[in-house]
Amino acid sequence: MNEVEVRSLLYETEIRRILQEKPDTRVVDELVLLRGSCRVDVAVINDTMHGYEIKSGSDNLSRLPSQQAAYAKVFDRMTLVADEKHVEEAVKIVPPCWGLIAVSRRNGRPHASEIWPAIRNRELDPLAIAQLLWRDEAIELMEYFDLDRGMRGKPRKILWRTLARRLTIEQLRAFVCFKLRTRKEWRDN
Repeated sequence: MNEVEVRSLLYETEIRRILQEKPDTRVVDELVLLRGSCRVDVAVINDTMHGYEIKSGSDNLSRLPSQQAAYAKVFDRMTLVADEKHVEEAVKIVPPCWGLIAVSRRNGRPHASEIWPAIRNRELDPLAIAQLLWRDEAIELMEYFDLDRGMRGKPRKILWRTLARRLTIEQLRAFVCFKLRTRKEWRDN
């Protein structure tokens, strides 16, 4: 199956189910992470962030180890959606907390089979999460916690570091999920 078919199947199955359970969920294709150094194929954002990495039949898994390291910093849950030809190799290399969905064709139709579900990632990086905020959003969060004094003119990286240092991961995650879910325009900022 090619990437378009796999993505479409993901939307018809997993994403549809999630949206039925939590209608205020935001789905973002190709969410940029870590200041542009990588992107995840599909991000599902509600009160948590769940990433989906797609590996179609024409892909290989060579980049997966470096992607795993990046995704582990920001996603509460992560799932690999892989063509069935990749499953044997994927089982050996995906972290235990990742979910795994195999995709294939059955009777000529796309089919998805969950091998195992994703479980909660406990290795989140506060700085990587803070970097998902735009500058004005970072200032807004700093104002809420009375951390904005002398910070308004500082570069984004200083704002992000301050937030990562001064807030709990739960506080930061909750605000970032809210902001990503409710953004009106998506642009690099």
